[in-house]
Amino acid sequence: MYQSELTAIEWRSDQWLFQFGGLRPDNVLEYFSQSPFWDSSSNNAILKMQTQFNDLQQASYNLSSMVGIEFAVTHQEPPALFIITKFRRSSPTKVVPLAVYYIVDGNAYEAPNLHSIISTRMLSSVKKVEEAFEVARKHSEFHPSIGYSWKETTEQKNARKAALKEKDS
Repeated sequence: MYQSELTAIEWRSDQWLFQFGGLRPDNVLEYFSQSPFWDSSSNNAILKMQTQFNDLQQASYNLSSMVGIEFAVTHQEPPALFIITKFRRSSPTKVVPLAVYYIVDGNAYEAPNLHSIISTRMLSSVKKVEEAFEVARKHSEFHPSIGYSWKETTEQKNARKAALKEKDS
């Protein structure tokens, strides 16, 4: 799937939420791993596969010592809100955020990137300016000897002349 397609997805697993009694800080990444946003080649997934059949716990491994893609809960307000960030780790101290996801009341979404937000806002602003110019164009007229002028109805002309007479007197 393309990255832009994922921002239009809302994902939820009612069965998982019911089975595990809702979302908590200790199970939110497990819930997120069921979503289409999850990268099965991430360090989190690798550790999960390596530790699922033994007594070692995934938490005992330090993700910061691994290089590659990883997911981390970066903000939480249980049980309603969890923010998960996808990082690319190149060293124990160097991480680059790749995407941000949020889970609100069990619904998972990918947050749009800054470019998408700004381009959408600019496009809607330009559209409004175009509409304003179209309205102005409909109320103007062009004459070769005079140039552009505003179209006025007879009532508008009379009102303007009356206002000028009133101002002069």
